[in-house]
Amino acid sequence: MEHPTATSPSGSPLQQHWRAEAVRLREAHWGPLEDAAACQAALRQPADLQQRILARAAWLAARGSLQTCLQQWTTGARWALLALWLSAGLAGVGAAISVLGNPTGTVNLALALLGLLGLHALMFLIWLIGCLPGWPAGGTTLSHAWLWLTRKIVRGPDAALVAQAFLSLLSRTHAWKPALGLLSHGAWIAVFAGAIPTLLILLSTRSYTFYWETTLLSPDAFLAFSQWLGSVPHWLGFPLPSELSVAQSMAATPAPAAVQTQWSWWLIGCLLAWGVLPRVLGLIACGLWLHRRIRQLHVDPDLPGWLELRDRLLPTHQILGVDRPAGRADARLSATRQPYQATRHAAIMAYELGPDILWPPADLPDAIDDLGRCDSRADRVRIRQMLPTQHLLLVCDARLTPDRGAAVWFNELRHVCADFQILCLEGSPARRQVWQQALSQHSLPQASSLASWLEHLGNPSP
Repeated sequence: MEHPTATSPSGSPLQQHWRAEAVRLREAHWGPLEDAAACQAALRQPADLQQRILARAAWLAARGSLQTCLQQWTTGARWALLALWLSAGLAGVGAAISVLGNPTGTVNLALALLGLLGLHALMFLIWLIGCLPGWPAGGTTLSHAWLWLTRKIVRGPDAALVAQAFLSLLSRTHAWKPALGLLSHGAWIAVFAGAIPTLLILLSTRSYTFYWETTLLSPDAFLAFSQWLGSVPHWLGFPLPSELSVAQSMAATPAPAAVQTQWSWWLIGCLLAWGVLPRVLGLIACGLWLHRRIRQLHVDPDLPGWLELRDRLLPTHQILGVDRPAGRADARLSATRQPYQATRHAAIMAYELGPDILWPPADLPDAIDDLGRCDSRADRVRIRQMLPTQHLLLVCDARLTPDRGAAVWFNELRHVCADFQILCLEGSPARRQVWQQALSQHSLPQASSLASWLEHLGNPSP
């Protein structure tokens, strides 16, 4: 999972916008998420609304279960696609066996071509018509099967939301047509990848007699038809049937073995030239088309959910925050300390410490920044604006009881700071044990004392 300390959105452009769309739809369905820290992280990006929206979505997805669900859905979709293409390959094997499955070993070339290329040609023509400008991009049986199988593989409360975000993003960017093309062309290539080797095996191990037969058409029609179909395979090196070969294949007696071999290679050549080659070209065209659409991905700030973020992510002014007034005892100790500098790498803060506990500690080195006390929501906002820092020690009062709000705040700080530790002061051994259990439950690291934490840092000089 992406580490939430990163303020820049990671992943490909498709993954970044897909993640942002999923967050937008989730908030549209179930209400706004708690995003104060996410917005603070996004505000560290350049003053560009799109980049800040993507950064906010990356933060929210990484802290919740959405990022994991995105990865699971991607993996499940790939497995579903692999299963469909494998099924298509098996269908190609079945089609080849059916075409050459006559027990007598005779094969009608016209019916063989219709069985191997007829449905492919029809579907390819439909795809070409669907690519015309203004033609609506609807789903296909193959796409519905792929999405259905993906839903069976990936389950969970966010799985449907992730799928909806994916389809919404492709539809809004007009990338659904090339995506369907990739799915369809890949499946048909798998069909021919199963059919052609099967034909080669059967033609190499059995004897077949190829013939043309008709009631209405003349022999000249078959000659023109066979030479027209064989012209493209002939460019690829396959033999072109002669007029004599066509005439012998329409005679009552079987044609010589050399003619049967010629028709075998002609049939294989037709599958490659009129089946595989158009699909490969279509696959390449759809790949380039989809890549172009993905490069044009952008955030539409007028969409619901993003429209409300404009004032928060592009504020006309930004409050930097003022530390709370220190007590008289604190003021005497802090008079000689330098103000907070974001460039320093270690800091310390107090969380709901009792007024009887002196803050900041008297022996705190000048190299360590004091973020002050954190006792209210306003203090949390102020501290968020000072972060991140490399090392952070949070000092809490063990006489208090750890609650859920404290755990959420501690987890947020842990994600912001690479090295985050908690030090408990005061309190009886029983109260300290309660804190230790609560912190261990959330896998929050603890420091035994301020001296040990300073030693962990390398003893910065006072």
